[in-house]
Amino acid sequence: MSMSKTVFRRAFAAMRSWNESELVIDRKSKFQGRCVKINNQDEIPGILQELVDTNKAVSKASHPHMYAWRTGEVAHEEVSTGKRGKKGVKTETTVRGLQQGFHDGGEAGAGQRLLTLLERSGLVNILVIVTRWYGGTPLGSARFRMIAAAAAESLKAAEGK
Repeated sequence: MSMSKTVFRRAFAAMRSWNESELVIDRKSKFQGRCVKINNQDEIPGILQELVDTNKAVSKASHPHMYAWRTGEVAHEEVSTGKRGKKGVKTETTVRGLQQGFHDGGEAGAGQRLLTLLERSGLVNILVIVTRWYGGTPLGSARFRMIAAAAAESLKAAEGK
């Protein structure tokens, strides 16, 4: 990679608004969640590469990229309730052109669980990534609780901004 591309990537990474969780640790395995706003799925490969290029710890992780994403056009529509003689209006939110997906990153089932978290939260135009550094002890199904906890914490950090 040329020097100008490297400088551009670092400058672009500095502009990106990452929302990170604290490290979630269980039996020496470490998990960290990150989320970032996206406009479409075509951005994902560049974001993943940027994360590895700008964070040495991520590049050394046993599972650097377990992720899920959802994109679409959010529309808010006012709908008349008109129930039982009462007139009222409520606002319904819909998503047009919804696209979503996930990647397990070598941790079978992790991506689907992350996607389910995004669906239940009703979030769109977001990418959530969890990184795992294996600590040497198999965690069994407990690893999914750690993955979900790290992801949820990064999403909560995003709400505060």
